[in-house]
Amino acid sequence: MRRFAVPLLLTLALTPGAVSAHGEAPQAMHGGLIKEAQELWVELVVKGADVAVYVVDEARKPVPANQVSGTATVLVGGQSYKVELSASGGDGVQGKLPAPVTGNVVAVVALKVGGKAVSARFTSKA
Repeated sequence: MRRFAVPLLLTLALTPGAVSAHGEAPQAMHGGLIKEAQELWVELVVKGADVAVYVVDEARKPVPANQVSGTATVLVGGQSYKVELSASGGDGVQGKLPAPVTGNVVAVVALKVGGKAVSARFTSKA
């Protein structure tokens, strides 16, 4: 057992850590938060009561909004709200919260992208 430990430790030490299979996260094109989700990149933008979600593929190309549907569950003032997201003419899907978000943004986005289930969790300052 011990003779395998040294080669294993050397291999782990020489392997770059925390590297995503899909490279670095793309820049947030809409000023939101970016997360990798099932081979896609999801951007969440929360401004006041407006929620928008944008999806880009591995090649950093926007996924058309007509291929995206789902919900965003957002925590606002200790209350959880589920928002239906729908296409509204751009390259993202949008919804509206009953109350504006101030302070930290905590959200879970559950989408269907081209029939494939995709989810991402976001936590950050608004």
